[in-house]
Amino acid sequence: MTGVGSGVRLRRASIALAAGVCALVWLSGDRAATASAAQLRPGALRELAAGKVLIASRALGDPNFVQTVVLLAEHSDQGSMGLVINRRSEIPVSTVFPHLARTWKAAVFIGGPVAPTGILALLRSTTPPDESRRIVEDLYVVTARDPLESLVKRGAGLTHFRLYAGYAGWGAAQLERETAQGAWHVLSSDPSIAFDADPATLWDREIRRTEARLAD
Repeated sequence: MTGVGSGVRLRRASIALAAGVCALVWLSGDRAATASAAQLRPGALRELAAGKVLIASRALGDPNFVQTVVLLAEHSDQGSMGLVINRRSEIPVSTVFPHLARTWKAAVFIGGPVAPTGILALLRSTTPPDESRRIVEDLYVVTARDPLESLVKRGAGLTHFRLYAGYAGWGAAQLERETAQGAWHVLSSDPSIAFDADPATLWDREIRRTEARLAD
């Protein structure tokens, strides 16, 4: 997702998002789950929850998620939604919102393979916008156009605000099944991880820490 063409699609998507065209939805069809909760490893359902952090295992081969760190924003018996937080694109925020952020040097992150031209944001704040959804503690996901543009316009700091193109989604019991099969390591909630200063090395650092803990 690089180049002017991608930027144009992203810019249009930020407008479509307000009308619900790119609203968050659960996956279905060929990615629907085939396992029931009763078939899962004991404790898998208890581990997964909004705010938890998923670290892709070294064995995970899906190119959409190889060496990714995912923040779970939604999780229920209907499915799960999250954002890949360690894939920064080459598309500057100023390309997505040229009338609001001409001087922004920060880049948009690739949040996942679902609705890749839709724009949403993670925000850490004690006074979030009305049209936002709390994930955990003071961390929120923002999907509506007006609050997104307002945050960009006032230059919200990158230590607590990041934009994402697309998101990751799983059907009912699908993420539980993948976790039970060892595709993901589930870590405790940590709002600060979404704003890590060096996302390019985040997976490597976290997988090493996770494996070290497992070896103890």
